[in-house]
Amino acid sequence: MLMDLVKGSIQGFVKIINKDTKEVLVDTHNDVLYGNISVALAQSLIGNPAGLLAYMAFGNGGAYVGPTGNVTYKPSLGGLGSLVKNPTANLYNTIYVKKLSNDATTSTDYNQLSSAYVPLNDFSTNYEDIIIDVTLGYSEPPVGLSDSTLITQSVIDSSTFIGTPVSTSGTSTANTLVFNEIGLFSGSNNLFAGLFTSSITDVNNFVNQSSNFSSTVGTRSKLMLTHVIFHPVQKSANVSLEIIYTLRITMAAQ
Repeated sequence: MLMDLVKGSIQGFVKIINKDTKEVLVDTHNDVLYGNISVALAQSLIGNPAGLLAYMAFGNGGAYVGPTGNVTYKPSLGGLGSLVKNPTANLYNTIYVKKLSNDATTSTDYNQLSSAYVPLNDFSTNYEDIIIDVTLGYSEPPVGLSDSTLITQSVIDSSTFIGTPVSTSGTSTANTLVFNEIGLFSGSNNLFAGLFTSSITDVNNFVNQSSNFSSTVGTRSKLMLTHVIFHPVQKSANVSLEIIYTLRITMAAQ
């Protein structure tokens, strides 16, 4: 049958750019959690808002720089090993999360510097891109996250901490904001108040929430869809970073 000759794929690409100097700090391929994204696609096709792209999460558990300078990278949670659905998947160590605006949200509710959108359609191609464009401004992370139990920004790039060698649940003992993993999540928009995590409680509430696709009003839900691990990047108060995350959905003949 003709349908047996059609192959679908979802690829991801990530760039992290210094917004002032335009220096590209990271340019890499992203892994998709295939089992999970099939759930989100099915839920979004029937109109369940919990299937929509809703969050970008940052973590520091994907890579670790040891005392001699060697970088150890943990395996991605995506790729071929993710064909089995994993409803409780999280980053290795989540430290900060931002909500994404999309066509289901309004500009009065969301910061347009954290948006997910489809660019102008090109009907001559066999693929469609989703662009997730997120800015980490000079004041991020917010003051609420700047305490000894979580993270704080250095005034300038002067980090002595790069990554964490062990996985923890929701919180980081880092004294600077260094991240080396990013994930996209679908879900409900009620996992924390505001547009980003502003306390350790917010981070833990996000991490501990699993998928729940009930249509009941007020239901909380999240599902990890992608994972990318890269060399550690420090976010300091003198730097604004832009993350351009592309998901390409392709349909092609085998």
